[in-house]
Amino acid sequence: MRVQFAAMAIRVRLGQDEVQVEPGGSAQLVATIRNEGDAPDQIAVEVEGVDAEWCAIPIPSFTLAPGEEVQERILIRPPRSAESRAGVYPILVRARSLENGGSSVAQANLVIRPYSMLTLEISPRRNVVSPWRKRALYELSLSNYGNTEQTVQLHAADPEDELVFELERERVLLAPGETQHVLVYAQPRRLPVLANPTLFSFTATARSVEDPLRSTSTQAQLERRGMLSPLTLGFVLVLAALLGLWYYTRPLPVEIESFEAQPAQVVAGETVELRWSVRNADTVRIEPGVGEFNPTQTRSVRVQPQATTTYRLIARNRYGEQLREVVVIVQNAPEPPPPEIVRFYADPPQVKRGESVLLRWEVRNATELILTPPGGQKLDPAMPGYEHRPSRTTEYELIARNAAGKAVSKKVKVEVIDPSQAQILSFTAQPTRIRAGESAVLRWQILNAIRADIDQGIGRVNAEEGELTVSPTTTTTYTLTAYDSEGRPAKAKVTVQVEPAEPSPAPETPQ
Repeated sequence: MRVQFAAMAIRVRLGQDEVQVEPGGSAQLVATIRNEGDAPDQIAVEVEGVDAEWCAIPIPSFTLAPGEEVQERILIRPPRSAESRAGVYPILVRARSLENGGSSVAQANLVIRPYSMLTLEISPRRNVVSPWRKRALYELSLSNYGNTEQTVQLHAADPEDELVFELERERVLLAPGETQHVLVYAQPRRLPVLANPTLFSFTATARSVEDPLRSTSTQAQLERRGMLSPLTLGFVLVLAALLGLWYYTRPLPVEIESFEAQPAQVVAGETVELRWSVRNADTVRIEPGVGEFNPTQTRSVRVQPQATTTYRLIARNRYGEQLREVVVIVQNAPEPPPPEIVRFYADPPQVKRGESVLLRWEVRNATELILTPPGGQKLDPAMPGYEHRPSRTTEYELIARNAAGKAVSKKVKVEVIDPSQAQILSFTAQPTRIRAGESAVLRWQILNAIRADIDQGIGRVNAEEGELTVSPTTTTTYTLTAYDSEGRPAKAKVTVQVEPAEPSPAPETPQ
């Protein structure tokens, strides 16, 4: 007994050589898998070269009949984190037979676009200097949550120019996901011996050297204290004794130690963190419309003001209440740049009836795409293209809108041809050049035709093969038209050149 094994072969090809995506976004890679064997096969599709959690395959395995092909749309979504490093990643799409283990691969490049995100914190938020301790030490914590290496310039300044700052380092190189700490010393320009305590606020700023528009800042305070005189010291001692007596007998009034907004100035739609520190409070309430909190459990809350707002912190206990305010300045968000359709084209621009066309585009500053036809289809701007099967010649329109609702559009036309099944194998004239009064023979061979006609008054002829003698008086072009079962024509032409007849010889004149 002879056993015959069916030949199996899988082929895979990709719709594009390169896929670009920003971390946190998504992109689509179209893979076409074909069974070129002579038996049905169970196929599994896998993506190699990137984290498996980045890729989503709607139907990872399926059955293909011989000669059948399917298209898989692979969705790629790298997370918006420092682990999604910017760069080019070669990826392999593998179609593997579950029947015999054979496989086919196709390669493309995944381009992870760069993005920046810097944060800056300072500790402590408040420090003290005096004639005995002339400068205060702060620690800056600088973090790079983007996916590219950043060189950051550090700077500290106070609006009154009363402080001098000394940074351990003015430039810091941060790898993606890295946090570094930099020491900052702050010192008042003047330290009076006798002076009331003075509080100075200052801002530390971190700005990207590669992209100066990327920056972050944080705020802190420095309290300057003076030295007491002996008289003042004696008074203070007496007062301290009285205060000590009062301290042990006093009711405990509520006290708001701090109430601040970070940051104090934002663009509409951004989030602000309200932070506070209170003592001896039973409840804390923030107006307008934020709510009431337990001061022993909650010390901050996030808000999203739509306009410049004055927030009031009201701390209460059974002895009374205390109020403090902070203003958050809200600026209008800048108008987004207008959308732009760089390219919009069909691949290919001409197809046969029943075939698919891949509509491709390249857009900028767009948050929404609408494709018509089919019926105003909404698309993700990150998609590289859209496949459609037109039934007739169609003009497609692509509309791109930005976040502000501004729109632009472009059109592209795809021609759908419907070829006839009838084939004219040959249509000749013998000879092709005659003199007036002579004849030529037209011959033809046709396949898959149910009717055939020749113009120039000849009319219907045999729809398979035949020949016909013609005697044109002038140069004539004959057109053979063959029709298939659906009435679609196929045409062929042949021209018979007619030259004037030779003149008769003149009779001889008798001598």
